[in-house]
Amino acid sequence: MKDLYFAACSEDGGIYHYKFENGRTEFIKKYDMDRPMYIAIEDDKMYVILRQVFDNESAVVTFDINEDGSLCNMTMPISARGVCACHLCVENGNVYTANYLSGTVSWLEHKLVAHTGAGPNKPRQDMPHCHYVNLTADKKYLLVCDLGNDTVYTYDKELREISRASVPAGEGCRHLVMSQKNNVVYCVNELSSTVSVFDINDGVLTLGETFSALPCDFEGVSTAAAIRLSEDEKYLYTSNRGDDSVCIFEISNNGRTLTQKAFVNVCGESPRDFDIIDDTMFVTNERTNNVTIFRKAGEAFEKAPEELAMPNPLCVVYR
Repeated sequence: MKDLYFAACSEDGGIYHYKFENGRTEFIKKYDMDRPMYIAIEDDKMYVILRQVFDNESAVVTFDINEDGSLCNMTMPISARGVCACHLCVENGNVYTANYLSGTVSWLEHKLVAHTGAGPNKPRQDMPHCHYVNLTADKKYLLVCDLGNDTVYTYDKELREISRASVPAGEGCRHLVMSQKNNVVYCVNELSSTVSVFDINDGVLTLGETFSALPCDFEGVSTAAAIRLSEDEKYLYTSNRGDDSVCIFEISNNGRTLTQKAFVNVCGESPRDFDIIDDTMFVTNERTNNVTIFRKAGEAFEKAPEELAMPNPLCVVYR
């Protein structure tokens, strides 16, 4: 049995807790809070970004997670020292946040680093916009995506810069997933709905090919959001907001080549996040206030009849 948690980012939102077992999803409890943006779990603690707590600044609160998955002992909020923190990671209790509107990355209560520069895709790239922070696969470094200046930064754990690499200009790097089998990092680029493949060697990224995540006949505006890697690393998945789909890539050439295999209509609007748990995909559709559920069917997924209702779902995590 798994515990699922969804961040519903509205003033009357909160954390929605469900149980998931044998393909069945059961609602357990809603924990009321104002505009949670993102969730991370380490051991028996949950870390939650709240969008706006101290004037314009975001903050992080933590909960203890009981054996039954319930949350308790919420802490007082700690400032992320930035505006609209949208992503975080945790290692051994050290919390790092990516602060989108202020273009900074924070090592909570210890250090703040401000990026500089802009990109050609205005107005989205008018200034730095940090969107992601996480550890490398070997746990030695932190990688930070800055959508505003098309740069992926490598830092040590004290936020000292090690190196930086760029995606194609104007594409807007958003989130990463990292291979455990190959020295490869996959970067989903929001503004172009593409995926850039990087080689990584001791924290240094080298750009390889970039692949479209949209159908070849798509017309209109679409922006990419989440990216996931299958456990066996045979498939890569990205979500498209506008096309409102999940693109399924097959991976080859030691992780360095992506081939589109299928698209899943998410049956909602603006799929901000998704994850695949025991061959079941949960998709958080921000604009239609629903989480849609899909079962694995060959290389693709089929829609399940049930849906979960909540306001502005942004994030799904499980344990």
